Amino acid sequence: MEDIEDLVAVGGAPPGFRLPLTAVGVNLKKKKKQSSKLNGSVDSTKLSPSSNNIPGTQTIYVKTFGCSHNQSDSEYMAGQLSAFGYSLTDTPEEADLWLINTCTVKSPSQSAMETLITKGKAAKRPLVVAGCVPQGSRDLKELEGVSIVGVQQIDRVVEVVEETLKGHEVRLLNRKTLPALDLPKVRKNKFIEILPINVGCLGACTYCKTKHARGHLGSYMIDSLVGRVKTVIADGVKEIWLSSEDTGAY
Repeated sequence: MEDIEDLVAVGGAPPGFRLPLTAVGVNLKKKKKQSSKLNGSVDSTKLSPSSNNIPGTQTIYVKTFGCSHNQSDSEYMAGQLSAFGYSLTDTPEEADLWLINTCTVKSPSQSAMETLITKGKAAKRPLVVAGCVPQGSRDLKELEGVSIVGVQQIDRVVEVVEETLKGHEVRLLNRKTLPALDLPKVRKNKFIEILPINVGCLGACTYCKTKHARGHLGSYMIDSLVGRVKTVIADGVKEIWLSSEDTGAY
């Protein structure tokens, strides 16, 4: 995977854990062009399909912008794709699809994302955009014609990639139970595990796009965090990074 940018310093929740009701997303606007529904909240609009239609045989380029939380999300998505059979590459020209995990906090990161999306469209690559930008600003012009994975939908990235390679535009932005912490993971550094203790925050700052993207505070249960730490230590991890948008509110 590509190197993370602006790295300063996630995962899931145990069964039954749900975010507060205030975190529930707004229903998506209907497209003017004809579309078909894949599965409830999935909006599927025909795009240019990949030449290879056998799921799990293509190569994926993963690019990450932003914080340690985003890096963890990318590692989880890469892990699921790899487990399904997809190959990962650091070279965009070698990839059949580009997966771009975005950051909305800093303007340079968002500008770089917009440039990369433009390059991908020019290269006629199927694009999947994840992270805080599409979650907080879903109507951006740059997001037209690309598939989207919301910040709480990373456990469905294989489904989104598969449908996008078939030529569909998929948008998963509704908030739901957080992804499990034990999803497959491909770490950028095999000795470092980035672990969220919570997601979102208790603030109500109208200017904060992270709040719009990550939503209201939802903390992970201690048993789940301890279980994850034990698992990754057994895998050879030497360093644990605790990640959060609102650490003091855990």
